[in-house]
Amino acid sequence: MLVLGTILLGTIGGAVMGGVVGYTMALSSQPEPITINQPSVPVTHSLEPVMQSSGSVNSTAVAQTVPENEALIAAVDLVNPATVTVLNQNFQGISSGSGVIIDTAGYIVTNNHVIEKAEKIYVILAHGGRMQAQLVGSSIDFDIAVLKIDADYVPAVAYFGDSSALRLGERVAAIGSALGGFRNTVTSGVISAHNRSLGGQNGLLQTDTPINHGNSGGPLINLQGEVVGINVMVLRGSGYSGDVAEGLGFAIPSNTVASVVKQLIETGRAEMPFLGVSYSVLNPQLSMEYNITTTQGAYIEQVLAGSAAKEAGVQPKDIITAINGRMLDDQHPLGQQLMMYSVGETIELTILRGDKEIKIPVTLGKRPDN
Repeated sequence: MLVLGTILLGTIGGAVMGGVVGYTMALSSQPEPITINQPSVPVTHSLEPVMQSSGSVNSTAVAQTVPENEALIAAVDLVNPATVTVLNQNFQGISSGSGVIIDTAGYIVTNNHVIEKAEKIYVILAHGGRMQAQLVGSSIDFDIAVLKIDADYVPAVAYFGDSSALRLGERVAAIGSALGGFRNTVTSGVISAHNRSLGGQNGLLQTDTPINHGNSGGPLINLQGEVVGINVMVLRGSGYSGDVAEGLGFAIPSNTVASVVKQLIETGRAEMPFLGVSYSVLNPQLSMEYNITTTQGAYIEQVLAGSAAKEAGVQPKDIITAINGRMLDDQHPLGQQLMMYSVGETIELTILRGDKEIKIPVTLGKRPDN
């Protein structure tokens, strides 16, 4: 009993789709990524857990140098007790994924596709206890869901780290219910890239950490025992070229997850602040094609009529380089930075227009349903 999500990624006129068993569409000429199931982390309304595991890192403690292997073991010891298996019972039977407890009140983070169409949701704790969970809220757009169990049965909580601080090559580990039955399996690897797009999602972390079916919703952790991502999918290979992929796993960054979870706990739904632009992420090659000197930022291609950006005076060919003074780059992409703010909040865009730098205040709108 496990969740087997399949995403098929096309290179020419294809579509990327993901899901679980019973929600799979195949195109023989396209790559075949898989949506996975795994644990998540604890968070409170202030994005700080009420309680941390007994051995959690104290930010005021004196830094110590320890072997990487020992640091990894200590990090797993912190998060493993908070990692759970999530069971989805519906008309098709029972499928499974993973999740992580993020608050002593009993809140659990997982993927939306793990609990999609569930009639009943159960949670199996790390020590084996099983209980029913209630759905607090979920977001299809972000593939995030928040569950809740009785606070009396919370064995431990995990907490979020800063995903934007992750460096390429930094050691990370994933914990989750591999293939549904191998509960709390630990695998490790490194951060491979920031700001990847796959399966209709943007701003993903890429890792070579082995991710398996049943890992969806589980935590990706750093050596400090902080949850830096929620594992969401893996790319196995390409049906188009016959290539077999190795070590292409993807996770939703913790900074995005924390923002979505906060909204789900407080209101039961998550709204994405809407700027109303289509853009390209600049890199040296693209900058050379556009004949511009700036190599980082968001190059505006279109501004939607009636949008917040249009009302503020943003124009095509503008380059957004910063939001409220924070520079845009792969670790701080536009979409992820916008998630730090709320619908109706006013932000300041730093824009390059030709050879001039200007500041434009924009009051963020609500993303339209279409």
